[in-house]
Amino acid sequence: MMPGDPVEYDRTDFLRELIFNDRLHGTALEITRRVIEWGEGALSEKERYVFQRNVIEVFVTDECSRRGCRIPWSEMYQAHDNGGMCGDCRHMDAKIMNRSLADG
Repeated sequence: MMPGDPVEYDRTDFLRELIFNDRLHGTALEITRRVIEWGEGALSEKERYVFQRNVIEVFVTDECSRRGCRIPWSEMYQAHDNGGMCGDCRHMDAKIMNRSLADG
């Protein structure tokens, strides 16, 4: 990558964002730290199960709830808190809401 090029946001960045925003606690937090440091392959079967159940299944939204498009990792954290929408759909919903409020 050339200096000044945007850095690719990936799954590891998403996991770091969960930690930074204090969304993970206890065992889920420790296992997620291990995944960031060593990768998921370093987990035991039990740890992989806990990671899947307490992190991936809770915070990962694969498809936009509005259009069904794939949600990129860079929008995954926000999608968890906005009803599962991608950034484009979230923006469209906000525009519709603002228009409704202005008309009402």
